[in-house]
Amino acid sequence: MSTAREELHAMIDELPEDAALELVPDMREILRHRLAMRRRSAAGERPWPPSWFGAVPGSSPDVAARSEEILRDELGRRQ
Repeated sequence: MSTAREELHAMIDELPEDAALELVPDMREILRHRLAMRRRSAAGERPWPPSWFGAVPGSSPDVAARSEEILRDELGRRQ
């Protein structure tokens, strides 16, 4: 067993039972997240754009096209 695992085991063994019960859900979630991140990085390059890209229709009207007008109106500066 590695030193890191031994240290983890020692820390867990020192916990009172009620504290261990509280930590289990959090630790489970942390480990799931870490494993998912490792799998993602091990998968290598991901395609671009992702498969979900463009799944939602854009909003209307195009705010970027009117950004200067909107900022001018919101900041109270009329020309």
